[in-house]
Amino acid sequence: MSSTPPSRREIRDRQAERLESRPRRRRIWPWIVGGVLLLLIVLAVAGGIIGKQVYDKAMSARGHLEAAMTGVQQVQKSVLAGDLDAAAKSSGVVSAQTAAAVAATKGWQWHFAEKLPVVGSNLSAVRAVAEVTDGLATDVVRPAASVKLSDLNIANGRIDPAAITGLAKTFDSVDAGIQRATADLRKVDKAQLVGPVADGVSKLDSELTKLRPTTQTAREVLGVLPDALGAKGPRTYLLMFQGNSEARSLGGNAAQFLPITVDNGTITPGAVVSSADFRQQGRPDPVAELDPQAVNIFGDKIGRYTPDFTMVPNLPDAARILRAWWASDIGTNIDAVLSIDPVTLSYILDATGPVTLATGDQLNAQNAVPLLLNEVYFKYPNGPEQDAFFASAADTIFAAVTSGKASPVKLVQALFRAADEGRLLYLSTDPQQTQLVDNSRMSGIMPADDKEQSVLGVYLNDNTGSKKSYYLDMKIDACRTDQTVKSTMTLTSSLTEQAAAGLPPYIKGPYFAPGDISSYVVFYGPAGGSLKSITVDGQPVTPMSQGEHLGRPAAKIEVLSHYADTHTVNVEFTAPGPGGPLKVWTTPMSRATPTTVEPICK
Repeated sequence: MSSTPPSRREIRDRQAERLESRPRRRRIWPWIVGGVLLLLIVLAVAGGIIGKQVYDKAMSARGHLEAAMTGVQQVQKSVLAGDLDAAAKSSGVVSAQTAAAVAATKGWQWHFAEKLPVVGSNLSAVRAVAEVTDGLATDVVRPAASVKLSDLNIANGRIDPAAITGLAKTFDSVDAGIQRATADLRKVDKAQLVGPVADGVSKLDSELTKLRPTTQTAREVLGVLPDALGAKGPRTYLLMFQGNSEARSLGGNAAQFLPITVDNGTITPGAVVSSADFRQQGRPDPVAELDPQAVNIFGDKIGRYTPDFTMVPNLPDAARILRAWWASDIGTNIDAVLSIDPVTLSYILDATGPVTLATGDQLNAQNAVPLLLNEVYFKYPNGPEQDAFFASAADTIFAAVTSGKASPVKLVQALFRAADEGRLLYLSTDPQQTQLVDNSRMSGIMPADDKEQSVLGVYLNDNTGSKKSYYLDMKIDACRTDQTVKSTMTLTSSLTEQAAAGLPPYIKGPYFAPGDISSYVVFYGPAGGSLKSITVDGQPVTPMSQGEHLGRPAAKIEVLSHYADTHTVNVEFTAPGPGGPLKVWTTPMSRATPTTVEPICK
């Protein structure tokens, strides 16, 4: 039985019926995509709002910290000016600003943002800096604002040890605050910080690192100062004046001495002692046992004549010889030796202002050096007149310092400058005081090795028995490699033929022609090294003496200046290996000695 095939229309109708009979599926994916987009939009808006709030907070913290730094500067200026009311007011501003900076880093938005990758560590660092700075405001700036520099003033010949003790306690607190701040800041992990934030953390850390030695030194000095001022009994100091016009390794001929007694803060000067008071000059045997190595370089005259013990470039050795002379001819006790020169006096006069001597002469910061080292011999040609002048200068300047005329800030700056230049030297029998000046120029002791600091010594000693070193100037260039230390020393005389013809006897000296200046120059190389070569004006010379001294190779030569001329000495030492940064220690002259140190030798 045959059937008729369905038409095309019938097929289309049947397909339509089947489609209508199926359950309809909802188009869900557009809603999912739309929902995700909406969620992202909401999150983006919320994140933008939170991000904007965190950004505003960060900028607020930055603004408060910058304002705090301005306040710190005002505190410093007020303390130095002695205006404690202004210092306290500025300290309050600093505390308010740092507290506001810390507050800006609080809240759930900031806490949430700190959990985010990358940005979170940077925000944590910003918060840490704010908290550290706020701690500094409380622990450092506030107590520093209470510092009365007037407590350091010497008034009517006295300084109060009890006031110094109070200052010491303040600096104990300040130093502890800086230590805490440094420790907290170094907990910040800088590995993931962006440049500006990392730089900010590093800068604050660097500033604290630089500040710590200053506060630590102040704390240590103030800690020993009361005892040094005789709080537990009288202390006797010997103030030694070295005259640079007759050069010696440590400065010059030590021809004037002023004993000073300090008892519970009261400072009393004794009578000025001159080299003429040591009556065994040129004695056949040294006044004390001498270091054979020093004798090899300088001869035994360092122990037979008082003008020569400062040839030894080591303050403990020089002071030991001085003590033997003092015990032999003067007989009083000495607890410490403080050495200065006329250039130091000029720095001190800048703090005290001009003084008028009993002779009628006026001394000020500008004329002290030429008057004390040169002009006095023209004005007062005989020895007793000169001694009277120098004694009056010592008494008058001492009186100016102890009267309270000097600004304590300027006075401290003057002394630090002199110490840095090797013009202020100090040696005490007190171990705590000795420890304070260890490893510094003020100790007058070259380092025993070159591990932390390499030292090249260049020391000048007059050989004419005159005051003509005043007309000499040195210039020194030096460099170091692991195996070599090299130096070029230029010695220039400004003594013209006309000036030489008019020199008085005390300047001219008895042994050489007026226009000739004979100088012994002693070079000290690196510890453990040896002398390789030495030339004068390009010509090799044989040292007058050489050998080991103070753990270093030493070589002495003569440089003879004839009228106004210049001589150049080149010296080279072998070094035993790598050492610390090179520094040049040299005789402090009547004028500054320009020194250049290169990290490599060309």
